[in-house]
Amino acid sequence: MKFMIAVDCEGVACVVGEPGGSLTRSLNMTFAREQATRETNAAICALFQSGATQVVVWDNHGEGANLLFDQLDSRCEIVLGTGFPRRFPRLDASYTGVVMIGYHAKAGTTDGVLAHTYCSAAYRCIRVNGVEVGEIALDGAVAGELNVPVICVVSDQHGCDEALQHMPWLETVATKEGFGRHCAWSKHPSVVEREIEQAVEHAVATLTEKKAFRFDLPVTMELQFTSWSRCLKAMIRRSGWRLCQAKTLRKTLSTMLEWQC
Repeated sequence: MKFMIAVDCEGVACVVGEPGGSLTRSLNMTFAREQATRETNAAICALFQSGATQVVVWDNHGEGANLLFDQLDSRCEIVLGTGFPRRFPRLDASYTGVVMIGYHAKAGTTDGVLAHTYCSAAYRCIRVNGVEVGEIALDGAVAGELNVPVICVVSDQHGCDEALQHMPWLETVATKEGFGRHCAWSKHPSVVEREIEQAVEHAVATLTEKKAFRFDLPVTMELQFTSWSRCLKAMIRRSGWRLCQAKTLRKTLSTMLEWQC
């Protein structure tokens, strides 16, 4: 059995960033990197204990170089950096499932800790077939196009709720409850790590219940930007996207494998 662990940083335990900027530029980022590494290791351990033959870790926060790579379980392989042609580099139908660590709620979520969709400076929201969605659903649909199910999501409570709206068969671990963008009631990191191990082991044990998540095809995507300048730059740089309303570009994709955030 092969698995890929997709790792973001905002949704891990005891991470809230600080007002006025992104998590990456906050004092909280050092701890976020450490905790994301520990939570990833918990998932790796559980997967191998459950019979995995290969585990690939994909660091997808920001520039893709956040985890403390030398502290990851040495049995895993690592995908890192930017510039890949699509989400989930080299993921294919030979994989058994995907685990999401450190994901977060979509842009605009009330009390969602560090809630955004891919880039808070760029996107006000992203809609698929008329429905506003976040990174959990978007990335889940990319994996789904390859017939690979997301089996477990680790996020803040709002992110877990969002995940279950799209994929109710998931195992989830809520790391913290948001009281605002930069404040939360968090579980202790070690408690979260134990819960991840338990949730991932249960997810593998119940694989027959897990389904590949897909949007109805073709997929009509709308990107609403935070400013006209970002919208116009994207229209120039992105092929096939057309202005459909104020600061919003639209394109119809034949498959989510064409999606590039």
